[in-house]
Amino acid sequence: MKNKLIDDWKDISELVIYGFGKVAHDNIDFLKNNFNIVYIVDSNKEKCNCEFKGISVKHVSDVKDDLKNHKIVIMTANRNAALVGEDLEKFGLKSGKDFCSMEQFLTEWFWNYKKKVCLMEVHSTITSRCTLKCKHCNMFMPYYKEHVDYTAKDILEDLELLFRHVDYIVAYEILGGEPLINGELADMIRQIGDRYGNRIGNIGIITNGTLLPDEQLIEISKKYNVKYDFSDYTDVVDYKKRFDSAVKIVSDAGLRYSVNRSLRWCDFGFPVNNRMYDFDKVREHMLSCGPIFHGLNDGKYYYCHVSWSADKAKLLKNVSDDYIDLRTLDDDDRAKEAILEHSNGNMAKGFVKLCKICGGCGNDNTEFVKAAEQM
Repeated sequence: MKNKLIDDWKDISELVIYGFGKVAHDNIDFLKNNFNIVYIVDSNKEKCNCEFKGISVKHVSDVKDDLKNHKIVIMTANRNAALVGEDLEKFGLKSGKDFCSMEQFLTEWFWNYKKKVCLMEVHSTITSRCTLKCKHCNMFMPYYKEHVDYTAKDILEDLELLFRHVDYIVAYEILGGEPLINGELADMIRQIGDRYGNRIGNIGIITNGTLLPDEQLIEISKKYNVKYDFSDYTDVVDYKKRFDSAVKIVSDAGLRYSVNRSLRWCDFGFPVNNRMYDFDKVREHMLSCGPIFHGLNDGKYYYCHVSWSADKAKLLKNVSDDYIDLRTLDDDDRAKEAILEHSNGNMAKGFVKLCKICGGCGNDNTEFVKAAEQM
């Protein structure tokens, strides 16, 4: 369990970053622009003894005695952050005193000491339609009986509601379904970039690479430095030629991109074989999953974007505690604090309704399935 940051974090001007994976690569610029990054530390020797954006990357064994002299921000997926915290505690370091997660740092430090509302990562779904039909899709898209598409106007209205109370979002991701199906994608990015480009660190698109980005989308992406996150399922689904073409288009345009090859996914169980968690264990289970990204759709801000999709697909009816209804908030500090508390998983009943029956992505879920297995 994380502890609140103690007061000696108040006047810090430098940080150590723990983690040299995708989270750090995508989001370190925000911290680098606000603090001196002493060095990056990682437990994987293959990633170390190099520099990244002028910052030394060191192996944890080489700096373990020095770590106590710095405040440490863990920049990993939540599934790994808890394990990193356990390792740091073995060095005699304490949560809240010596280290914290990136999301905790953003939501606590910037609010407590700068009165700024900063969020780690926000996702918006722009279509439930997809080119694949993955049996274990973690957004349940094959189970929608009536598909939904969002217009640029819809998405901009959601962002306008959120930015009434939020000062900065480190990463904003657009996803589906397959987002390239939505014909308004390029216009969405243009409007998002025009209105909120100075309040979003990174705009990203999560795509499976089955569709080729057209010239208009590429030009808009270049203007707003959009990053493409390709999910590669070509070991399971036969579309390697198309996938390679999509990556090449983005690469040739000089755009940032990553290729993520997942051989297995966590098995949520839901909606086919629901898990059942005891009431007194559900909050612990939810925090183990603890997504670093939160959802923004339909005028509401969700701790778990997956729970939004479960409701939208009419698989499970959400309750009001599962989200913040941005349309009902006043323009005051209480609204800002409500968003920050929700981002940290603090809601009245203690957990999201879906968590009672969903396996989630936390370390307590040891059930896995083959990625992208088709129905």
